[in-house]
Amino acid sequence: LRAQIFSFARGVKTDIDAVIDSGANAIFLVIPASDIHLQHKLKKTREDVLRLTEDCTQYAKDHGLTVEFGAEDATRSDQAFLKEIIATSVSAGADIVSPCDTVGILTPERAYTFFSDLIRDFPNVSFSTHCHDDFGMAVANSIASLKAGVREVHATINGLGERAGNAALEEILVALKLLYLVETSVKLELLYD
Repeated sequence: LRAQIFSFARGVKTDIDAVIDSGANAIFLVIPASDIHLQHKLKKTREDVLRLTEDCTQYAKDHGLTVEFGAEDATRSDQAFLKEIIATSVSAGADIVSPCDTVGILTPERAYTFFSDLIRDFPNVSFSTHCHDDFGMAVANSIASLKAGVREVHATINGLGERAGNAALEEILVALKLLYLVETSVKLELLYD
């Protein structure tokens, strides 16, 4: 495959070490951004999380990894804090930033506005979108994110993913081709196989 393999890791040194030991050359480093996750999942303050973001991103970069920083539950986070955590991750060396729609609350209109705002404030950052399908809008939200300027979409085969699922690769590709007349390098005739 001509693919770059990203290995998932939480903001925990042992997870990052496992990625390093696996031989992967890239990491999807996920750290929560919403207050509800900070308080109930991590039991940390915003300042703690900013330090964790900086330390983990730098640690991964120091070990030669390409870093995609995933701000978990970003769409329910305080926008000012989200921008602070994004700035911290980028300053520490993150190559890509993925503000995740962890509980699938985006709508296409909100996805467009959400990413347009981030891209305006961080014009030199490469953003990706990670949409969940709790309300059946992961594909539409992914396409709206692309229209806003996102450069990468997280997708799954047949939408299979955590909980309610994620954006379906085949639906995104066919919608891009037929509805938006956008060509990709994916051979659509092989999707069924």
